[in-house]
Amino acid sequence: MRKYFALLVSMLFLLGFAASAFAIHADIPSETQAVVAKGATQITLGGEVRMRGWMSTDIVHGSGASAQLPVDAPSAAWYDARVRLSLQADVTKNTTGFVQLETSSGSDLTNSDTYTWGRGSGTSNSATGTAVGATENNKPDSELRILQAWIQHSGSGLLGIPAGIKVGHMPLALSQRQFLDHTKFGDDAVLFFAFPMKNLHVAAVAAKVIEGSTGQSNDDTDAYAALAVYNWNKDNAVGVNLFYAQGNNTPINTLLPASGGTPAASNWVINEDQGFKFYNLGFHASGVLYGLTYEAEFDTQFGRTLKGFAETDFRGYGAFVNLGYKINPVTVRAGFAYGSGDSDGMADGKNKEFQTSMGRDVHYAFIYEYTLRTAANMQWLDTGHSGAGLTGSGVNSTGRSTGIANTTYYRLGLDFAPMKDVTASIDGFVIRASKTSGGQDKQIGEEIDVKLAYKIDRNLTYSVIAGWMNTGDFYETGAAGTPFTSANNIKDPFQMVHALTLSF
Repeated sequence: MRKYFALLVSMLFLLGFAASAFAIHADIPSETQAVVAKGATQITLGGEVRMRGWMSTDIVHGSGASAQLPVDAPSAAWYDARVRLSLQADVTKNTTGFVQLETSSGSDLTNSDTYTWGRGSGTSNSATGTAVGATENNKPDSELRILQAWIQHSGSGLLGIPAGIKVGHMPLALSQRQFLDHTKFGDDAVLFFAFPMKNLHVAAVAAKVIEGSTGQSNDDTDAYAALAVYNWNKDNAVGVNLFYAQGNNTPINTLLPASGGTPAASNWVINEDQGFKFYNLGFHASGVLYGLTYEAEFDTQFGRTLKGFAETDFRGYGAFVNLGYKINPVTVRAGFAYGSGDSDGMADGKNKEFQTSMGRDVHYAFIYEYTLRTAANMQWLDTGHSGAGLTGSGVNSTGRSTGIANTTYYRLGLDFAPMKDVTASIDGFVIRASKTSGGQDKQIGEEIDVKLAYKIDRNLTYSVIAGWMNTGDFYETGAAGTPFTSANNIKDPFQMVHALTLSF
C-alpha cells in the first residue's frame, strides 16, 4: 500500500474533455495548415496517433465471474495504439463536411478504438510466440472505421435568425454529461440549432439508435432531445433539456433471465404495446462567480417499460456540483455527486435507479467507474461491459462506465503546474453505493488518482494517469448469486497508463 501511494503522489497528469451543449466534433489544432482545393473550397487534413502502455494489479480483466472485480489477480501489462485521420471540407462560409476515421480491432469492431501490440490475425500470441496471430513481420490486427461523418449548413436566410442543420454520424452529449455522453463513438442523427437571441442557443435532435428490419418501423429504438442554453453574461450560462427514447425491440421476459445472457428469440416481441418509453428532464449551470468556477446538473427521470406483466416505471434522479478556486500556484477543487438507487429490486413497480448512457471514458474515478463493475444494477439504457448505451434490452448487474448510477461520491482535488510545459492534478474520492439490499455494505472505497501531462513539442504530449483504490466491503457483502459475495478475495487495486500523443 505504501509503495503504491508513494508512486501515485510522485506522478503527474492531464485529462481533458471538450465541453458542449449537445453536439461537438473533434478540434483541429490551430497550427494546422489547410490544403486548398480548386475553387473556394478549403480542405483541412488532420489526425492523431496515440501510443499507450498499461499496468494493473489486483484487477481481473476480460470475462468470467470475477471480471472487472478488485480481487487477487496477477499483474497485467500491455500496449495499445489508436490512429485517427480526419478531413474537413469548408465548401463555403456556411457549408462544411467532416469525415473522421479511427482504429478498430477485435471481435466487436463497432466498440473498439485501439489495437493491442503483439496481436496479428485476431488471436493472442502463445507463450512461445509462434501461434497464428503473432505479429512478427505482420501488420497489426486493425482497420479504420468511420468515427464521424456529417454535413453542416448554417446561415440566417431560412428563419431570419442564425440557424443551421447538421446531419450524419456525430458525437452527442447533454448538459454536463452526467446522464448522456456519446462523445466516445457518436450516433446517427439529425441536429437542428438556432440562436433566436444573441445569448440564447436552442437545438433539437433526432437519433437512430437501433435499426431493426428496414422493412418495418416497429422494431427500432429512437431518441429525441430538445435543449435551450442561455448565457446571462459572458462567463455564466444556464440550460434545460428534455430527452425522450422509445424502443419496441424489447424481450418480454423476466428482467434477469435465469440462464443469463440474451433471452431466446421466442421471448422477443415486435409490438407497439411492448418496449419502453423513457424521459430525462435535465437542468444545468456553469460559469465563474467572483473567481469561483462552478458546474452543476440535476436530472429527473420518468416513463415506463411496456412489458405486460412486468411493467415498471422509471423514477431515478441524479445531481452533481463541482467547484474550483485558484489560490496561486494551485487550483483547489471540490465536488459531490448523487445518483439514486433502488433497494427493493423494483418490487413496488418502480425502477428508482438513476439511468445513464455513457461511453467507455473516464468520467470521474479512473479505477472505480472506468475499470471496475460499478454499483449500478438496474440499468435499462446501458447494458453489458461496453457501455454502448440506449440498447433498451433489460436490466444488468455487470456494467462499468455507468456514471453516477446508484453511486454517491465526494471529491477533493488540486491542479498545479510544477514546471514549464507540465500540468498536474491529484484527486481523492470517497465512493459509496446510494442504495443496497440484503445487508450489503454501501462502502465502495476510497480512490486516489494522479495525472500528469508534459508538452514535449507542438502537438506532442506525454501523459500519465495512475490510480489506487482502498476497497470497501461493498464488493464482498452482496447476496448470493451477485458478483459481490464473500467468495471474493478482495484486494486494493492499482492501475496506471502512460501515453504519447501526436495530433496534427
